[in-house]
Amino acid sequence: MTADPRPRFAISLPLTGVDARTAVDTARHAADHGYDAAWCSEVQGPDAFTTLGALAVTTDLDLGVAVVPALTRSAAVLGMTAVSLAELSGGRFTLGIGASSEVIVEGWAGQSFDRPLTAVAETVEALRPVLRGERSTHEGEIVRMRGYRPHAQPVGGRVPLVLAALNPRSCRLVGELGVDGIALNQVAPRHVTQVLDEVAAGGDGLDEGFRVVTRMFCAVTDDVPAMREVVRRRFAPYLATTPYNRFYRWIGYEEEAEGVLAAGGDRDAMRAAFSDRVIDDLFLLGPAGSIAERLAAHREAGVTDLVIQPLGAGRDAAEHTLWSIADAYLR
Repeated sequence: MTADPRPRFAISLPLTGVDARTAVDTARHAADHGYDAAWCSEVQGPDAFTTLGALAVTTDLDLGVAVVPALTRSAAVLGMTAVSLAELSGGRFTLGIGASSEVIVEGWAGQSFDRPLTAVAETVEALRPVLRGERSTHEGEIVRMRGYRPHAQPVGGRVPLVLAALNPRSCRLVGELGVDGIALNQVAPRHVTQVLDEVAAGGDGLDEGFRVVTRMFCAVTDDVPAMREVVRRRFAPYLATTPYNRFYRWIGYEEEAEGVLAAGGDRDAMRAAFSDRVIDDLFLLGPAGSIAERLAAHREAGVTDLVIQPLGAGRDAAEHTLWSIADAYLR
């Protein structure tokens, strides 16, 4: 896959320790520093779509969500929300969905996490007509929609759709379904190549224009050891979920994945199992110049949308990382 000479450069929301209104204000200033897009994730909140609605009418940034769970909203609700955001933004919105995890889908939302990839595939098929402004009827094993049609034709004719993927099977599903792109996070450049090989194997290669949207967890800091501890506290619990534990094993961190499970929920033991090797491979910590070099390596590996997620807590720390990286990467 040939890398774009200038990938889309995006800010990622929400920001740690920053309320939704303040985060929107930070995103409004992002264009002044060279950012051309804003992507929202969704875990505990703020929810992605409310934030994007605020940005749609107050900025000219391209907008996307990467990702929301396919199983915590019905396909009809996902579709009507996507078409509404396309309308509000004048066609600058991309929808991203994924399987998520048992913690979010079962524990928080009270929905079944049985056969999550089947649910994702059926959600995609149910959504396709809706994202074109057409009526949709889909009778799947998990997802059902009978005769829903959105209120408007999406600006631009269609809302683009990307899927999250965390293992070979889900990567191949991205290729099989022929969606517009893949959403990744916690990957090194060598893993991007690994993922895209599986996507290509699932379909007929990679189409021109296929998007690789990658959230890059970054901190511009002169105290890398301290920031490693921040990463451990926030991300070691990810490995206790089934999707991420399998993902880390697939990309070469079997020892860390096994160690987190063996901790049995003991948070100190989980953090101890989350090694410096993982952190230094998957998280971008240190001077802005070195982070910019690593972003360039992701671009060369095939990333088309570099999405910068600052790790520091609070607006000042987030903006320091965002603006410093932009200055170093775009100069």
